[in-house]
Amino acid sequence: MKKELSQKTDFMYSESKVNSFMKITPKYNTEEYIGNNKLQDKNVVITASDNGVGKAISIAFAKEGADIIMVYNHIRHEKELKDLLSIIKKIGRKAWLFKSCTFDDFKCKRLFENIKKKVKHIDIIVNTFPIHHKTETEKGHYLLRKNDTLKIQSLFTLGRIAPDYLSANGIIINSATLCAYAQPDQLIFYSALKAAIKNYTQEMNRMLAFHKNNIRINGITTGFIWSDILPEALPKYENLPIGMESIAPMHPYEVAPLYVFLASDESKTIAGETLDAGGKIFKY
Repeated sequence: MKKELSQKTDFMYSESKVNSFMKITPKYNTEEYIGNNKLQDKNVVITASDNGVGKAISIAFAKEGADIIMVYNHIRHEKELKDLLSIIKKIGRKAWLFKSCTFDDFKCKRLFENIKKKVKHIDIIVNTFPIHHKTETEKGHYLLRKNDTLKIQSLFTLGRIAPDYLSANGIIINSATLCAYAQPDQLIFYSALKAAIKNYTQEMNRMLAFHKNNIRINGITTGFIWSDILPEALPKYENLPIGMESIAPMHPYEVAPLYVFLASDESKTIAGETLDAGGKIFKY
């Protein structure tokens, strides 16, 4: 009887865990966040703005008084971004959509030329490319998907091209938005990617300080971020042992204030640094 009860309890816990951790809808906005005009009248370019963090940043920056240029690379994201555009306009800020890829030098330059036709100056660029590992059903010996190598290339291409289009005191913020800090070790190799992005950000800032005196660059790495693809990114998430200590997943809106901080004058003294937003520790 005791054994049957234990099995039933474990089953109920597993069901609850699946419902709690596999079915959560990502939240991009919260009424609790009230802007303080930290980015008043700044023009902000947000790449890969169709992902969860990109959406949350767009809303938070608009609340801080910025106008938003949202860049995306596939027509399937157009409808949801038009909905986001409406939210930004209701906040009282301007917003534009640009469909383009950013890994190719020519296309990247053309993107910024087209943006400059709409806005007089570009003050901030936020790169929010998410990287996802291949699932067990996908073939090939590479850990990354083919499209993810393009995202990394986009980061480097933007690093070369974007500074020429930034205003004198422009800011670049790089990000990598999958966890490298939590158990299990399904995503442990992402720690290498994050280390590379952190080093790239630091060295890029030194180069910008030498060639472009007032342009600075920072980065953000995060723990788990809830998204529509999280069950795909973590296919065995529901099978973790009970009692395992890990990092609590965050909603996209929870990390958006960190981007606001790096985009504001308050972060001038930490140029070149990367903020590590690991999330809160919890136990399964």
